[in-house]
Amino acid sequence: MGLPNLAIVAGSGALPLQLAEHCQSIGRSYKIIRFNGTQLDWASNHPVISAEFEKPKSLFSAIRKAGCKQIVFAGAIQRPKLNPLKFDLAFLKFAPTLLPALKKGDDTTLRMIASLFESEGFKIISAHQILDQLMVPKGILTRIHPSLGSQLDIERGFSILNIMAEADVGQACIVGQGLCLGIETVQGSDYLISNVGTAKGNYLEDIKGCNGVFIKAPKVGQDTRLDTPTIGPVTIQSVYDAGLSGIAIKANSVQILEKDACVKLANNLELFIVSVPDI
Repeated sequence: MGLPNLAIVAGSGALPLQLAEHCQSIGRSYKIIRFNGTQLDWASNHPVISAEFEKPKSLFSAIRKAGCKQIVFAGAIQRPKLNPLKFDLAFLKFAPTLLPALKKGDDTTLRMIASLFESEGFKIISAHQILDQLMVPKGILTRIHPSLGSQLDIERGFSILNIMAEADVGQACIVGQGLCLGIETVQGSDYLISNVGTAKGNYLEDIKGCNGVFIKAPKVGQDTRLDTPTIGPVTIQSVYDAGLSGIAIKANSVQILEKDACVKLANNLELFIVSVPDI
């Protein structure tokens, strides 16, 4: 018996396309779920189900009609601006629990969305269950190794992320010479890195190999089936452009898109990428 049909709830970034191309390559049946307002320039070459946040009944019916039993969430999806005039009966049924969740942190919201899919009989799986090479074990991936100063920044960064997790705020921070230069909020990692890049010179001396580290990890207790922290080539380039020294991720917990390309680019730019266990 072959693999069950897969529904890919697609957001921004390269991961949804990688999943779709993987399904094509192994002959697995799949559908791309594209919510209104999500730009997917590549989707015209793939089977797509168009969806509206306000009409879950139509979405669930379309997924069932396509024979999809498994759901994978891939890429960032912006919080929707809901139009109450469009709410279908299914949304009204879920509204008392879903609407309060939308006003809380990302993890609370995603857990609620997951429960809605599961209540309809669908099974949610992680992207790394399909592309097992996304996760990396502990170790230094690059030719460049973190300096002692960077190692201390990494330890401080993971301590900061543990505190952030309690407030369901974000999955990343940047630390340089012991200073927290910024934390990830709703704007995402790219915004964090670019802002720190413009302001970093106001806080740090130019100490070779210790110009700040971008640190990323899932929140404690986070449901990574729905929102797994991810880096890719764009992250590597952004970290370099911001004048940082490297990247630290939590081992077996953060996805790396196009890992070989990331490592090659980091080596060319003389950045380090280190995957660390719990600190």
